[in-house]
Amino acid sequence: MLSDTGDIVVQVQLVAGEEQAFTAYAALPLHTWIRLDISFQVSEAKLTITKILPAGKTLEITHLFDFRQPVQFNDTSGYFVIGGCSYMQGIHGYIGPIKYYRLGSEYVTNPLSPVRTLKELDRLHRHCEEMRRVTEDYLQALRQNRDISRDVCECFYGDIKRKFDRRKCTQTWSWDQQRRFNLTLRLLEEHQELITGLGNSSRHLLRLGRVIYQDAVKTIAKAEESAGSLDLLSTIIQQLQVSSCWGHQHSSLLLATLHLAGLGVPVDLEQGHVYSLIGGVSDDRLALMHLGYKHMQGLDGFPKDQNTAYGYYANIGKQTSIDRDKVQDSSQTLTEHVHLNNDNELHTQAGELGDIVQYLKHQADRGDVESQKTLARMHFWGSNGVEKDIPAAVMWYTRSALQMVDPTAMYDYAILLLKGTGVKKNRTLGLELLEKAADMGSVEALNGLGWYYSSIVKDGRKAFRYFELAAQNGSSDGLFNVGVYQLNGDNPDKPDRNETAAFHYFLHAAQRGHVDGAVQSALFLSTGAVQGVPRDQDKAVLLLKRVSEMNGHLGFMVKDALQTYQRGSWHEALVKYAMLAETGLGVALHNAAHLCEVLGHSSACQWRYHNYSTYNHIPQEVGLLRMGDYYSELADVVKAMYMYSTAAVHGSAQGLFNLAMLIEDGYDVPDIILDQMGLSAAHSVSRSAVVANLLSRCRVFEEGDVTPCSLVLWRMELMRAWRDFTHSSVQLPLAGGIFASLAVFVFAVLLRTLLACYSALYLSASQSSERHGELGGQEISDSPMETRTENQQPTVSHYPLSMQETSDLVMTVTGVRVCLIFMMFISHLL
Repeated sequence: MLSDTGDIVVQVQLVAGEEQAFTAYAALPLHTWIRLDISFQVSEAKLTITKILPAGKTLEITHLFDFRQPVQFNDTSGYFVIGGCSYMQGIHGYIGPIKYYRLGSEYVTNPLSPVRTLKELDRLHRHCEEMRRVTEDYLQALRQNRDISRDVCECFYGDIKRKFDRRKCTQTWSWDQQRRFNLTLRLLEEHQELITGLGNSSRHLLRLGRVIYQDAVKTIAKAEESAGSLDLLSTIIQQLQVSSCWGHQHSSLLLATLHLAGLGVPVDLEQGHVYSLIGGVSDDRLALMHLGYKHMQGLDGFPKDQNTAYGYYANIGKQTSIDRDKVQDSSQTLTEHVHLNNDNELHTQAGELGDIVQYLKHQADRGDVESQKTLARMHFWGSNGVEKDIPAAVMWYTRSALQMVDPTAMYDYAILLLKGTGVKKNRTLGLELLEKAADMGSVEALNGLGWYYSSIVKDGRKAFRYFELAAQNGSSDGLFNVGVYQLNGDNPDKPDRNETAAFHYFLHAAQRGHVDGAVQSALFLSTGAVQGVPRDQDKAVLLLKRVSEMNGHLGFMVKDALQTYQRGSWHEALVKYAMLAETGLGVALHNAAHLCEVLGHSSACQWRYHNYSTYNHIPQEVGLLRMGDYYSELADVVKAMYMYSTAAVHGSAQGLFNLAMLIEDGYDVPDIILDQMGLSAAHSVSRSAVVANLLSRCRVFEEGDVTPCSLVLWRMELMRAWRDFTHSSVQLPLAGGIFASLAVFVFAVLLRTLLACYSALYLSASQSSERHGELGGQEISDSPMETRTENQQPTVSHYPLSMQETSDLVMTVTGVRVCLIFMMFISHLL
């Protein structure tokens, strides 16, 4: 542990069970890299402090202490805490790589690395410290020489002295400083109206930093829109660096985003790491999420380390818990997951003038309770494009609750009355509404009654009874509150502390979306110090990541990016979504990739965010499919299958279809993917069985009757039926015999018909020649018409009739036999 005086306190447990500590009076200096080496040998402790001086030299100091009794070395019975914990505030600074040698080592190596990043951090901090001194000197000179405000009264002689006395003008910075901080002084000069006046100068500088940041976002967007300008972006980066030094940490995160993603500038991981750490050490919420996400997944050169990720996420988790109580903060809204390529989701964000809100207002004015509740929630949290308006929310909460027909509305309004949020406190009416809501079946009202008797009446037994009832009925707040009672030993029936039971209550509450429940259960999982709770750092980090994405300040930034897109400023929206994407927020990764694509940015831009979106606990379907296509083009079928199968597990019909097509094309499926899809048994039967199984699942997720999966599935069924039909030892010869007999029959009928036609033609020709001879050598018959009719009877009447009968006979026999074969094929298909 580190005291506020820079002294180091080392606490140990002895074999005998006693705990002892010693203090090394080191007086560690600020703004200095320090290496600590500590070792134990039986009862002796050795602490070596190595200071890295500005000139690059090192100074080493050793502290020795003997506890006179053996130290307990069973490290599996506890855990190490470096940099602070829930019981002691952490140091304000950077903690480098740590190595732990359990059985000792003759030579211990653990250099500060990467050295270039550390040197750049050190340089930047010294530069910012000097910049702040120059800035403060400028502000001091400005305060001394400013004109007195018209609203401030002063005496007659003071006015005379101000007008006629010689004005002091002291040079407080060198010419070298003016040269090096020329941009800083110019920004101060250009924005004097923002920094003048009495009060805290740091607040004025934060406001100026915010203005610089907002201008920088717009300028970067314009540069991207006009094919970019390195000179312009270089100036913007310098301005953002000044803003970062003044304490505006969104500027730090934007700098990290530009360098890591290569937006308009070459990728520079070192600079990206530096500004990421600067934002994190300042406790900026988005910067903490950014660092936690990078260490959680091991992206952009950040080492994959769940312990480090937990430290960042635990910080933002606690801040989220505190932020949720500040519902009237205008810079907080719900985090809404709106995808820019989804018109239905965009339609819900039309705001006050949109069809949805207008319809809700119409219905609410007519007394519809559900519409009143929905409008109240929209105004209370600033959701669906509606601006946060607590008075309007209270008005709708009041109208919906006082109808006394909806327990949820009554509960919501009762909590506002009891806490005095946006309305004057009225405990009598609040309690009455809570009790009626509980009688009508509101589970949250039961928890509200527990809170009332716990916080206001101070009746612990009655409060616990209500909390327990709420928990038994599935209330997340009730589960958490029962867990608190178990943790503190406040259960009236079982006053002993039960940390294991408390953990399970906290975990169940966290699984229902409770912020404090997630923070507490993650703490137990990260240490594994509670009996019956194994250490699970991955699960702890995942719980806290979900909580961090509920932070109201993050929601405000998401809403701002969406409204920027809706205004038509797509390049500016890309910059904002890119910043949010660096925190690991799934919808921001999706939208950033979408904007990179529609705005014609390089493929690296969209592939970066599509790829990162696949790392989330709930990955984006589009990202998985795109990355699957990307790996397919690179002929990396294993990775492509993994992407498609992950999308399929999350209910993607396209993922199932693509995976089935790869398997049908003959690619082998890794066992891990088969296990993930639950197809190991089917795979042992045949490849086609796996494909058919996947397509059947795909059909469930598709809409419509004629779909890609249904068509392929039908083709496979036809091929299977034909294969079974052609391989049948009975039906195939039978079908062959039918076809052969049909062919013989058709040939015989056609031959007979041709012979009949030939005979008829021959007879007709003979009779024609005889008539010709008779006309030339004999007298004409008295009845020529009668003779002609008798002679032409076989050619005009008999011949057409034979052809028609033959055609009908062939068609009939052919149809019967084809129907027979078709019925045999259908039997296989069914």
